Amino acid sequence: MIGHYIRTSTSLRYYLPDWILGGGLLVFFFAILEHAKPFERKFSTDNPNLQFPFAEQERVTDNQLYLLSVFFPWLTIILVSLYQKRKSQLSQYDWFNLVSISTLGLLLSFTITSCVTDILKVWIARPRPDFLSRCGARKGTDATKLVGFEVCTMPFGEAKLYDGMKSTPSGHSSVSFAGLLYLSLWLVGQFKLSGGHRVLVSSYFFPALPILLATYISLSRAQDYRHHFFDIVFGGAIGIAIGSWNYFKLFPSLSSEATNEAKIQEKQGPILPS
Repeated sequence: MIGHYIRTSTSLRYYLPDWILGGGLLVFFFAILEHAKPFERKFSTDNPNLQFPFAEQERVTDNQLYLLSVFFPWLTIILVSLYQKRKSQLSQYDWFNLVSISTLGLLLSFTITSCVTDILKVWIARPRPDFLSRCGARKGTDATKLVGFEVCTMPFGEAKLYDGMKSTPSGHSSVSFAGLLYLSLWLVGQFKLSGGHRVLVSSYFFPALPILLATYISLSRAQDYRHHFFDIVFGGAIGIAIGSWNYFKLFPSLSSEATNEAKIQEKQGPILPS
């Protein structure tokens, strides 16, 4: 049945180039960008902003970040769409298209944000707050001069040392806001909370939770001494911008009467018969 929907779905055909882009960026991010070495910027061993301890146990690991910022929003989209299907008596076809278009927006938010963030990381190459712990400078290193990686004993390994030069912007901040803000906007749109009708303030509690989660993930990076506060704000801004852009490319304004319908419907009429 799903295969039939895939073959006949108007939305999948319409957005096929975007699906290809999202898949390509996903491969590019994990296969290339995540392993790219940053510019080896000179540093001073007496810089107090780089002398924080290396936290071997992070509050939110990379795997947990992907789980909370990508898988959790995707699962929520499926479950809420099922609820909407039963409540509004959507056809199986309409439900499939809603889920596929919503998933596409989440995929593009994650992949574009991740690629932009990693490219900036290797170009800017700002040391993390715990960089000197990762470096482990040899005894006798002149603290009054700028030095390079040649003075590092790398107590945590070479990979951790190079990762220590990828502070700006924060990937946890950008990815969490890209995925979780996208989810918040999607929930507001699906439940039509921003129209002209009266809505209880308490109705925004559920859609606000993803934003609070993104805020916690972002601030945890300062608690782990992985990022400076500027990195967190910069990363959050990237995620907010890209997540919002992807949502509004696929769905109308939140004040629209059709805020829970994808924009392809505006261009081609109803995607599928009810």
